[in-house]
Amino acid sequence: MTAVLAVGTVSVYAAYTNWSKGLKEDLQITQEQQESLQENGMAAFADASVTDAGITVSAQQSITDNYYTYLSFKVEGYNLEEGKQPDFENVNVTVDGKDDFNSGSSFYDGLIVGDDGMCVYADGSALETAADGSIVEHYVMDDGSMEYHMVLAKSDEKGYFIGKKLHVEFENLGTVAQAEYTPDITGKWDLDMTLGGADTSTIIQTEEKLGDTGYTLTSVELSPVSIRVSYDGDDGAENAEVPMPTGLVLKDGTKLGSIYGGPGSFGMDGSKYICSFAFDRVIDPDQVAAVLIPKNVNGGEGDYYQIAVQ
Repeated sequence: MTAVLAVGTVSVYAAYTNWSKGLKEDLQITQEQQESLQENGMAAFADASVTDAGITVSAQQSITDNYYTYLSFKVEGYNLEEGKQPDFENVNVTVDGKDDFNSGSSFYDGLIVGDDGMCVYADGSALETAADGSIVEHYVMDDGSMEYHMVLAKSDEKGYFIGKKLHVEFENLGTVAQAEYTPDITGKWDLDMTLGGADTSTIIQTEEKLGDTGYTLTSVELSPVSIRVSYDGDDGAENAEVPMPTGLVLKDGTKLGSIYGGPGSFGMDGSKYICSFAFDRVIDPDQVAAVLIPKNVNGGEGDYYQIAVQ
């Protein structure tokens, strides 16, 4: 019996060591959340790797829910000049041969958003500033590698990414400053991986009027990595901006003042106004007590509609 338990422990540990270090930091994923994401099928791992021009790019893993998928790629062999921001010149992504979705991507810079909405280093070290006052970004990890993270979004088609084949083409590697790309390495890295994914959403029905905005919040859909809310609007809502949730209150009293990770979308689904976006961290939907929606765009601390979801 002892031997069997020991083997099982090693097997579980090996699975967790496959996790992208940068993705764990970027999304502030705890050990318990890693276990949950693997057990429910949202997390999937890949072993595709391509080397060209001395640079190796490897697909690491994905985290997928009904409307979003997070992707992590490891980049090895690039000697990044201090103070520079790395970037690929071109990145093309298809899912089952289609590209009818939104996306956001960048190299992971070691910065995350704290509970108070302020930037901090994921490793807890004190913020460093450059001569121009900007925050110093940490793209290179201890082993010399970097990570490239993507979020793909298809908010109008439930389950779009789950179990699908993903193809990514990276072309050329260099640096970028003020949106201007400077070439360095000429190469191409094509990778394929299969996404996991699961419907793990918690849906809360409500009828909360948002003051005099003309909108009534009718449902909140929470997954560990995204939120999707729907509103009814009366005649007065036509000229008012659709309210977007910006924070959460957890059952233990913790207030997450900023949760937007993007990409986000706004639009109509039949007669409903829909707002959807990916989080900047992994959460436990069962631990959410309320959603925070600003009363106005420039609202100060405390100027929120606090919508209970439990």
